[in-house]
Amino acid sequence: MSNRENMQKPDFMTEDEWAWIKDRTSSVAKITEDAHADVERYLANPDGWSTGTGSPSGLPTLLLTTIGRKSGEKRTTPLVFLQDGENMVVVGSLAGYDRHPAWYMNIQANPQAWVQLDRRKLTVSYRDVTDAERTALWPRLDKVFPAWGYFQKQTDRPFPIVILTPTGAA
Repeated sequence: MSNRENMQKPDFMTEDEWAWIKDRTSSVAKITEDAHADVERYLANPDGWSTGTGSPSGLPTLLLTTIGRKSGEKRTTPLVFLQDGENMVVVGSLAGYDRHPAWYMNIQANPQAWVQLDRRKLTVSYRDVTDAERTALWPRLDKVFPAWGYFQKQTDRPFPIVILTPTGAA
C-alpha cells in the first residue's frame, strides 16, 4: 500500500531538493517523460554521466536497454547506479510507487540487456541480489542516493536490487 500521498520532506533534503523530487516523481507518467528526456541528453553528450559529473542530477547514471516484454522493442532507461567492482548495481524504486518499474519487468521477461556507461557500450547479464547481498549493499546504495531509503518507506513493495555484470562489448 502506497504512502505517497502523505509524503513529508525528509530531513536530509533542502526545500529546493524536496520541490525538485516532488515534481520529478509526481506521477509515473512524469517519471517516464523525464526519463525519455534524460536518455536524449545522455546520448547527445555522454561524457561524465557514469561518475555523475555530466548528469543533470550529479548522480552516477547509466543507460540500461532492455527488450519490452509486450512490444518486443528495445527500451532504454537512465538509472542511478553503484559501481561494485566490474558490476553495476541498480535499484527498482520507481520513486516508491506500488509497482515495479518497466525496465525490471522487461529484464525478467527477457534477460538480454545492454548498458551504456558514458561512451562505453556493454552487453550485461542480470540477477537479483540475495538477502545477504541486499543487507551488505543497502548502506552503500543509500550513500549514492539517500532518496532510495526514503522512497522505500512509501510502499510495502520491496525494491528489487539488481546486479548487472558485463559479458562483452555491445
